[in-house]
Amino acid sequence: MFLGRFVAFFRAVMLALAGTAEMRYPRFLVYNAAGGIVCAASVVLLGYPAANSYAAVERTVGRGAALAAAAIVVVALIVWRVHSIKRSAGPPHRGDR
Repeated sequence: MFLGRFVAFFRAVMLALAGTAEMRYPRFLVYNAAGGIVCAASVVLLGYPAANSYAAVERTVGRGAALAAAAIVVVALIVWRVHSIKRSAGPPHRGDR
């Protein structure tokens, strides 16, 4: 339950998994609340320095360069993610061309 808050897929199916496992509500509540608090706090604590560093880059090189750098990082992350998904899928089957 606790770690499921950090992964979008598990966050969506956690209720069904807890019900299937016959987890009692008090235990579910404790783990779900703790996971939610830690997940939200970590997003805020990581996001705040990231926003501050963006502001420092913007002051140093200007808004256009900062936006271009941010766009490059986003595109690189998307390419990396697509590549890792394709790699984990394995080679295509004979009839899947």
